Amino acid sequence: MESKFFKASLTILLACFLAMNVSAQTLKVAEIFTNDMVIQADKEIRVWGKADPKSKVDVLLGKSKVSVETDNEGKWKAILPKMKYGGPYQLMVRSKETITLNNVMVGEVWFCAGQSNMRWHVRGSKNKKEEIAAANHPNIRFFTVPESGIDTPQENFKTKVKWEVCTPESVDDKSAVGYFFGKKLQEELKGVTIGLIDISYGGSSISTFMDAETIKNSKAPEGIANRNKGFLAAYERRMEEWRKDTSKKEPYYPENCLGSFCYNYMYHPLVPYSVRGTIWYQGETNAGEPDPYVVWFGEYVNMMRDRFENEDMPVYFVQLAGFLGRKGAEMKYPSWAKFRLAQAECLKLENTGMATAYDIGEDYDIHPKNKQDVGLRLSLLALKNTYGKKVVAEGPSYKKFKIDGDKVVIEFSNVAKKLVASTGKETIHGFMYETSPGVYEDVEAKIISKNKIEVPYKEATLYFSYKNYDIIELYNSENLPVYPFKVSIHSTM
Repeated sequence: MESKFFKASLTILLACFLAMNVSAQTLKVAEIFTNDMVIQADKEIRVWGKADPKSKVDVLLGKSKVSVETDNEGKWKAILPKMKYGGPYQLMVRSKETITLNNVMVGEVWFCAGQSNMRWHVRGSKNKKEEIAAANHPNIRFFTVPESGIDTPQENFKTKVKWEVCTPESVDDKSAVGYFFGKKLQEELKGVTIGLIDISYGGSSISTFMDAETIKNSKAPEGIANRNKGFLAAYERRMEEWRKDTSKKEPYYPENCLGSFCYNYMYHPLVPYSVRGTIWYQGETNAGEPDPYVVWFGEYVNMMRDRFENEDMPVYFVQLAGFLGRKGAEMKYPSWAKFRLAQAECLKLENTGMATAYDIGEDYDIHPKNKQDVGLRLSLLALKNTYGKKVVAEGPSYKKFKIDGDKVVIEFSNVAKKLVASTGKETIHGFMYETSPGVYEDVEAKIISKNKIEVPYKEATLYFSYKNYDIIELYNSENLPVYPFKVSIHSTM
């Protein structure tokens, strides 16, 4: 009798414990909210999650407290007022239970988006040992989203994610471009914590980062549809071969090239987190589609600004590095050269900037190791255009031309103090005329003043840096290279 009573009591206690345990799991915050996180300064702070349906949730940060009620599905979102730089704070979320997040900083938050050259780890960059050993920066924080894609929008990630403080132990597998970008910001914005959210995926197309609505309303939908069909058809062919011999490795599903797949998994769980802006290094996968890419890039940027409720979000992007392709299977000319000019057209979008990586490319390596200069050049754009710092942020760009006898004088803007030949020689290579469609003739140029060069006169289209890969010789005095350009040279007489 006593034994039965004991067992019954034990059962009741166990049931109560389980009920309490279940209850302890009902209050949740979105996975972007963890210890060591960075909250964007001077923007409304959006915090969201789940709890019991129709229950009260209190959100406390610093001196702010906001109370909200969950909906019928238990979802809630609280909006806290803007805060200035500072911390560390506690972010506390209370309902029937309490979640407390520590070491929360208010600083500057940037998305690091794109494909493998953005995802490329610090341990794969040049001078990796020295860079990793010196990476003790408590005011730089990383949040790295796992690479994955799926056909429907997700609220959560498949694996556990968290913010990490930058240390020599944590930095080696973080985005090198993101790290060097953040490192320069942290140096110049003294005392401000920098948060870097990596949402890049190697080999990805731009359309995989666009949500379904954006793709549906795209002005260039055919390319996206054809890309989806092509990759899926190729995957099915590989699967057929694999089914005949399953001892081989199963083919990789092309989630990183299918429209919306990476948005659904990698971006959607972060919406609508407040950030300052986005740095973007992508285009290798789309290099064969220069004209529609300009359309898609604009649609992607507008989507980001809309989804993250940041209508002026700055987007600074990387113009592709020099690259020949694989040895013995070089890329058809002028594929990447033409794509770089298309990337320059993307600058027509307001609040964008372009950092060229053309001069740091490696002839037969699509992943140049010099990520330091890429991150630096992106940071210069942000420092000047977003933070109002007096820095030279861009290389020289074509301004105008004048025919002077048998010469053409080309004038540039953004030369800093002057134009500089990296070789130290009088003549500059990298210019060429297209004398007839697809036929090019190299010409030598000469620096004649602080912001002008001259080339031989010819009625034709003049190009600079119009090769898939080349050695760049023309810079400004701040060591930023001239952007690739083309201009039709013609007499007005």
